[in-house]
This record gives sequence, C-alpha cells and structure tokens, in this order.
Amino acid sequence: MSNKERVRDKIAEILGHTPQIVVDDVVLTDLVNSSFLLVELVIELQEEFDVRFQQVDMNEVATVGQLLDLVDSRMGENSPG
Repeated sequence: MSNKERVRDKIAEILGHTPQIVVDDVVLTDLVNSSFLLVELVIELQEEFDVRFQQVDMNEVATVGQLLDLVDSRMGENSPG
C-alpha cells in the first residue's frame, strides 16, 4: 500500500467516510462539516504519520489530493539519516 493510500484510508477513518468517497478532487470542506473536525483531522494525521504542518501549509490545501501530496511530501522528513 502506498503512502497516499495509507493517508487516504486514515482520512476516511477519521471523517467517518469510505475511502471511495475520499478522492483527490473532493474539496475538504465538502467532507468536513466543522472547522473543529478539520483541526482534529490535521492533528491526527500529524501524529499518525509523524509529520508537521505550519498554518501556511494548510492555507494552500483545498482538496483531498493536495492534502495527500502534502502529507506524502513530509513523510520521512523526521527520520534519522
């Protein structure tokens, strides 16, 4: 399973959707019905995948695909080596 598939599955789990609903071109606000849930999503993704985001990063993210790309690009940054 690729990193993006793992992240997609986790997003679906956190938001209570099936992975088939969580597709790249879906706007995050269409899946998340409150800003609190969006914050919870970001926190859980950071903890699950050992990544960190800045507010400016999140300002650039509108779709599931953009969030997947962001998480994927950050995975491994905190690994030793």
